[in-house]
Amino acid sequence: MRSFLFDADAFRCLHGLKLLDPVLEALRPHGANVLTEYVACHELNLLAGVVDLHAKAGALLIERVVKGTPAGVRYRELQRIADKGEAEAIAWALEASSSTLVVTRDKGARVLAIARRICVTDVMGIVVEACELAGMDRELAKTCLAVWDDPGQQLCRPNTYPGFDQTYAERTHQRTWA
Repeated sequence: MRSFLFDADAFRCLHGLKLLDPVLEALRPHGANVLTEYVACHELNLLAGVVDLHAKAGALLIERVVKGTPAGVRYRELQRIADKGEAEAIAWALEASSSTLVVTRDKGARVLAIARRICVTDVMGIVVEACELAGMDRELAKTCLAVWDDPGQQLCRPNTYPGFDQTYAERTHQRTWA
């Protein structure tokens, strides 16, 4: 089973861009949308109602990394080089019995995941996945991401973003996970 593992920043960005609900619902039939427990309970505490709503609806799983398990041991090791949320997410992804795509905005988490051969993407990447894999409305995505047309807008905007259509086309060709 596939898993789409969101870090706190990516989750917050999708929420702020009004894309969280459509992305989670589009991906839901294609795999599990996942937050690790630390991220869900601590890093997203201001969005606890949103997290709970999606968890109760079955659109989001909260996964725990248990002390003493292989994931728990990895978590402790990874905490030496990453913050708790990143360490827990990477530890969970390494032990998951599924193909996991980590969704993060954090460069350190990206490097950590890639070094451990975990597939990783950013907010734009998961939007492309939701559209290409799961049939989310591309025009909805384009409308929600129109805020990125302002170069001063920093809410999750990729460093190199020439516009929605060009970035979408490039990301579609770069998809290796699906």
